[in-house]
Amino acid sequence: MNFKSLISIAAAGLVLAACQSPEGKTLGQISDASKADSLIYYFGQMRGAEYQREATNDTTLASKQARQEYINGVKAGLNAVKAGKDAYNNGVFLGMQMAMNMAQFKKDYDVTLSNRVFLESLAEAIESDSIGNPQELQKEFYRIMGEFNKQKEERNREAATEALEKEASAKKMAKISDNLYGNIPAAKDMKIKDGDKVKVDIKITNSKGNPVNAPLPATLVVGQRMKDSPINDAILSLSSGQKGTFLTSAYALFGARSSQMGVEPNDVLTIDLTPTIEEEAKEAQNAQ
Repeated sequence: MNFKSLISIAAAGLVLAACQSPEGKTLGQISDASKADSLIYYFGQMRGAEYQREATNDTTLASKQARQEYINGVKAGLNAVKAGKDAYNNGVFLGMQMAMNMAQFKKDYDVTLSNRVFLESLAEAIESDSIGNPQELQKEFYRIMGEFNKQKEERNREAATEALEKEASAKKMAKISDNLYGNIPAAKDMKIKDGDKVKVDIKITNSKGNPVNAPLPATLVVGQRMKDSPINDAILSLSSGQKGTFLTSAYALFGARSSQMGVEPNDVLTIDLTPTIEEEAKEAQNAQ
């Protein structure tokens, strides 16, 4: 689930500041429901519908256990609020945000951030006689984040390379370039070369055979757009109109954008590709 969505749901629950039973009831089952009860009931229904929509995209949220844990989490948030204690309640909200951010950081970078160090840093900044320079603080923060990102990219690259080599070996595919494998018969006609403008018929699927919806050009000039992509190497291994099937990794194809494409960096993807030099494609259409 999107963390921003989770935070907005939790924040709304904190503002309401009421202890609710986790047992589900319809409005008709709530005895002597007042207008205020009806109002908050429909607010809860809206948030529940939002959860259901999230669960259709993230199946880990769809189980009965996950739903109950979510309800219990909202209940804990409601009970955490202290009426009239704005500073405390704002602190609770920040604590919730940081807990979720730290969990995501652990998942993304395999590094556990320290609650103790964060609290000690926060306390020092709040109690200090001077205010820290935000530009300097951000500069140091992003410098260190850059180092973590480099380490993460290297781990992703190594994992993707290992997974691709293993799958290519299992399918007995030959290496075409560093991140591309395939079994391509000798071209009958002259191979496509850099500078050719080609129409590209392409399909990318994951290991389960499901399509990967990626923004790919219908036409391109070989050696220019997507020059460093495995797709460019695949096109160069074919002649105009020749179909090829290739293996590559999600990391090689999408890099840090893999998750946006709905795949993990070390997922092995199949590329079915037929490039046609544009002039030949027009001639074939005219002939029809």
